[in-house]
Amino acid sequence: AVVAVEDHRFEQHFGIDLIAIGRAAWNNLTTWSLREGGSTITQQLAKNMYFTQEKSFIRKIAEMFMAFRLERTYTKDEILELYVNSIYFGDGYYGIGDACEGYLNKAPIEMTDYECTLMAGIPNAPSVYSLTENPALAEQRQKYVVKQMVKYDYITEDQAQTITK
Repeated sequence: AVVAVEDHRFEQHFGIDLIAIGRAAWNNLTTWSLREGGSTITQQLAKNMYFTQEKSFIRKIAEMFMAFRLERTYTKDEILELYVNSIYFGDGYYGIGDACEGYLNKAPIEMTDYECTLMAGIPNAPSVYSLTENPALAEQRQKYVVKQMVKYDYITEDQAQTITK
C-alpha cells in the first residue's frame, strides 16, 4: 500500500525517479512554487535520516546523492522497512509500530487490510489525514490508496472491494 501511494516505481528506480522529478520540476516552474518534490521513498528516507525539512535546491541534490548511497547499501525491502519504521504518522507517532499502537491499539502484524491501507495514506500529510483530527479525510485517503493499488496492479478490483472496515 505504501509503495502504491508514495512511489509506485520504487522497484524500478535506483533511488531517484527521473519521471517524477521531471513532472515536479515542470509543475513547480509553471506555478512558480516549490510545492512538488518528486521524492522517492529512498529520497524521503535520506531526508528523514540526514537532513532538515528545509526546502532548497542544494538540499535536494544532497538528498539524491544520499539516496544513491542508500540504494547501494540496502535492499529495497530494507529501505522500505527503514522508511515505514521512521516516517511521521501525525499526533506524535513516528514509525508504523508507534502509530499502530497509538491509533489502533495493536501491533502492525495485527492490522486488517483496511487498516493497512488507512495507515499507508497518513504520511503524505499527517496533520490533514490524522485519525484523531480528520477521520473522514483519512478514510477518503484510504479509498485513494486502494485505487492506487488497483491502478498499479498490486491488487485486483475484486480484492479492492473486500478492503472495508
